[in-house]
Amino acid sequence: MIVAVVAHHAALAYNTFSHYNPSDYIRSTAPVVDTVRFAPLDILVGWNDLFFMSLMFFVSGLFVAPSIMRKGVGQFLADRAKRLGIPFVIAVALVIPIAYYPSWLLSDAAGQGRFLSPFFTIDGWSPGPLWFNWVLLGFCVVLAVAYQFFPTLMTRLSWSAQSGGNLVVVSLTVSLIATIPMHLLGAPEWSDLGGPLHFPTARSLLYFAWFLLGVALGQANPERSLSRQHLSRWPLWLTMSALGYAAHAIFSSSTYLANTPAWATKLILATAFSFCCTFTSLAALGLARSIFRRNWSVADNFSGNAYGIYIFHYGFVTWMQFYLLTKPLPAALKFLITLSVALTASWFLTALLRKTTARKVL
Repeated sequence: MIVAVVAHHAALAYNTFSHYNPSDYIRSTAPVVDTVRFAPLDILVGWNDLFFMSLMFFVSGLFVAPSIMRKGVGQFLADRAKRLGIPFVIAVALVIPIAYYPSWLLSDAAGQGRFLSPFFTIDGWSPGPLWFNWVLLGFCVVLAVAYQFFPTLMTRLSWSAQSGGNLVVVSLTVSLIATIPMHLLGAPEWSDLGGPLHFPTARSLLYFAWFLLGVALGQANPERSLSRQHLSRWPLWLTMSALGYAAHAIFSSSTYLANTPAWATKLILATAFSFCCTFTSLAALGLARSIFRRNWSVADNFSGNAYGIYIFHYGFVTWMQFYLLTKPLPAALKFLITLSVALTASWFLTALLRKTTARKVL
């Protein structure tokens, strides 16, 4: 998943629909956008966007219920605040401004000086990809407080998938219920509560639903629900996800639905989105279960440092994209260089920091 996140951000400078706004750089589709493009990256970015954050919330939810019941609400929240809150505060104050500085250098404001003060105030203080941290922390707080007042909550939420088909049906139903209302209501893409507390409004219900789905499976028997046997149909699910992605892409960018009522168009897009999100997420889990059958030291090391890679990669991505702007290289090669450097550098930095007291939060 973390590789998909880094690849997504590395690709944003080189897909065909990205654009840079020099008069308001924060509102650009990405901090740095190159003039050379590579159309296949449109698929990478578009497909990733439809599933990988839902999957991240799902995986995060798997460990919540056992942790609350083992530690108690107070200790659980203290640990979550340390693990999610401290990196968030430090990163949005230091890492994210560094990541956005090359974007500011390309903007009209660069000639006027004063980057930091406007960034934290009138420019909106973007948290970059770190919005995930505070939203996940918020989800954990909501669940822990609910458990405090309703001690039987975890038992009520507990659910174990009896088969792969059962897992698909429930996951797809959850996605449809969480996605369709937000599409029909026309919820804005993003909102903020002030400062760096931005969140994806239109998908907030979907992310919370997948988080709760992870909590439900994690409280019951996740090894059985997500066993290789239950996930063995991942090639079929990957095919279904491709059909969902293709339908969403076609209906989003074409005139096929030009004469369709607005509510029907939103319903069709929400359904295609849900199919792609559900089937890709489950296929990714199945693929991972089929590939990683044995311990591999490199993979284990990467997994141990994955959280830190998520925290630090964005700065390496944007600065490498900025450096490559003037290089006469094809977009595909620039993408691969950016991805490789960002992954390696953030991995190395995290490994170093985890040898210090920072390991307590990384």
